[in-house]
Amino acid sequence: MFFSDLRYAVRGLARSPGLTAIVVLTLGLGVGANTAIFSVVSGVLLEPLPYGEPDRLVTVWENNLTYVSTMGQVSPPNYADWLDQSQAFEAMAAAHYWSGAISGDEGASRLLGAVVTHEMFSDVLRVPPHLGRLFTIDDGRADAAPTVILGYELWMREFGGNRDLVGATVSISGRGYEVVGVMQPRFRLPVYAEAEVFRPLTWDLRAEDRSSHFLRVIARLKPAVALEQARVEMATIMSRLEQEYPEHNADVTTNVVPLKRYVVGDVKRALYVLLGAVGFVLLIACANVASLLLARASVREREFAVRQAIGAKPGRLARQLIIESLVLGVAGGAAGLLLAYWGVELLLALGPGVFPRTNHVAIDGRVLAFTLAVTFATGLIVGILPAVRSTRPQLVEAMKAGGATGGIAREVLRARRTLVIVQVAVALMLLGGAGLMIRSFGKLIAEDVGFEAEGLATARISIGARYPDGATRVAFVDDLLERVGRHVEVRSVAASLAVPFTSWEVNSSFDIVGRPPPEPNQEPDARIVASTPGYFSTMEIPLIRGRDFEVANGPNAPGVAIINESAARRYWPGEDPIGQRIHLGGWDPEGFEREIIGIAGDVRFYTLDREPSPELYLPYRQMPTSVVSIVTRVSGDPSRSVRLMREEIRALDRDVPLHTAATIGQLIGNSAASDRFYMIVLGIFAAAATVLAAVGIYGTL
Repeated sequence: MFFSDLRYAVRGLARSPGLTAIVVLTLGLGVGANTAIFSVVSGVLLEPLPYGEPDRLVTVWENNLTYVSTMGQVSPPNYADWLDQSQAFEAMAAAHYWSGAISGDEGASRLLGAVVTHEMFSDVLRVPPHLGRLFTIDDGRADAAPTVILGYELWMREFGGNRDLVGATVSISGRGYEVVGVMQPRFRLPVYAEAEVFRPLTWDLRAEDRSSHFLRVIARLKPAVALEQARVEMATIMSRLEQEYPEHNADVTTNVVPLKRYVVGDVKRALYVLLGAVGFVLLIACANVASLLLARASVREREFAVRQAIGAKPGRLARQLIIESLVLGVAGGAAGLLLAYWGVELLLALGPGVFPRTNHVAIDGRVLAFTLAVTFATGLIVGILPAVRSTRPQLVEAMKAGGATGGIAREVLRARRTLVIVQVAVALMLLGGAGLMIRSFGKLIAEDVGFEAEGLATARISIGARYPDGATRVAFVDDLLERVGRHVEVRSVAASLAVPFTSWEVNSSFDIVGRPPPEPNQEPDARIVASTPGYFSTMEIPLIRGRDFEVANGPNAPGVAIINESAARRYWPGEDPIGQRIHLGGWDPEGFEREIIGIAGDVRFYTLDREPSPELYLPYRQMPTSVVSIVTRVSGDPSRSVRLMREEIRALDRDVPLHTAATIGQLIGNSAASDRFYMIVLGIFAAAATVLAAVGIYGTL
């Protein structure tokens, strides 16, 4: 009986190819969009983390109540005390950022890595290696030979997947390391997802300054310990450490966060909003198709009346229509699955770096099950209304109607009007949401960044391994600036430790000479920007008062500094900071003071929506850092100067690794990538909903 109805449904739909094609394409668009978004939701939110028993993994952070920093990096001595005193965790490990360089035929390539305690892979994450072994306690001893574990992708890219590399020595930043293992494909260290090479931590944690905070901690809960118990225990431990070391731990507690929540970050809510929006698109598609099928059923009323007159039961007619709608639903689902493959690629192309865990996004079994469920649900939904209507026609009226041009009952009109109202309402809601997103994004990109981005480009390099002392670093930077400045299109060039929108910064506390010592954890704090003369004019950052640095501000000259307006307002309210003196804790030697010689305008440093924060500019010659960014302003296309800087760096020293090389406009655009992505995707959904609603209304009328 079922197969007979199925054959009849297929033959009937084949006789109406135009209607069938419209319905299949409409459902395909709705199902495909939902499948594409759900595949991202599945890979990012629903797929378990690829570690042993991932639900027991947490990250542990310092929570500084003074600076409202809930996920602050951890001081090494504090971490050592946590290891000694905590009973809630089965294992605990720490990591910090590390970068190096590996030389090849085309010069040095930058490597992003992490230094990890030996427990990280074996006891905490519980991930086996692809080749070789993991770190052991012996690898973490101070006198141990240097060892590394390579990421799978790095091993394939730089070493061609050579299995004999395990046990061999590789040179990273001029130092030899024995390769003891290779991690599994797609492995990511959750607190440093970009790291692709790892070495063990071999120094004494307690020997570090307790005021230095640079560790990221992952821990594994004991089987019988709940998350809240661990939070209470860590808060108690930190309270004891605050009493023992008030100068470093005043107003500092801890924050224990499930690892999955940390990895996913802020995208969870946004993804569910997109899933809801695309669900509305499917709702409009269903209303469209239901309206078309209702119109088709109205035309077939005489047929149904005749079949009832000769003995067909209403249930049989309803089943026939439901089977027809299911056939359409399955065909639409198949078309939607094809669209979903393209849709996933489009989503990832539109939003590179927007989503975490994109290596887990795929059309897998969970997504196929979702598509199957949506397909059958859609088929049932669009078929119920025509089925209910057609199983109770007015028999005499239908027989009198005389065929396809027969009258349409009032309830049919009411149902179709309701469907039209639903389509218009949902489309307007999506259009309104998209409009608000576009308006917010327009305001965001219109924000004043504090400098002129047009014509600017930057390249960040690491010179510490090649030039270990300050004098050679200064000489290298001077030579590079001179070479780049020779080119006729370069209007000005400068160097700086930190450049806005490059996601690289160094912060430091400082003392204001002549003021009483502040309370613990209340010291003035600012971002450190060590720059060469001409940096402000190259960036076109206004000097509000005072003067720029000079070549004479070298290591043997009196210390000088320039502050920004935010620092002046926060730390010298109602005072004139020009001429006052400061001392950088942990940086300047005892007795060395810096005179403030100028006040610069504020700049937005990280993102367009974050307000400027205090900044402290220092002469590069007085603080020659191992990492430096070259900034050029050109009269034409700044992308040409990116290539120019690459060439000059390679020509001057091919073993100096290049980090970031981009125009400032590109970096600013990257900082707003998430907002742009959500605006574009929601706009696409709103446009699709509007087109579907318009087509549906036109077809109904």
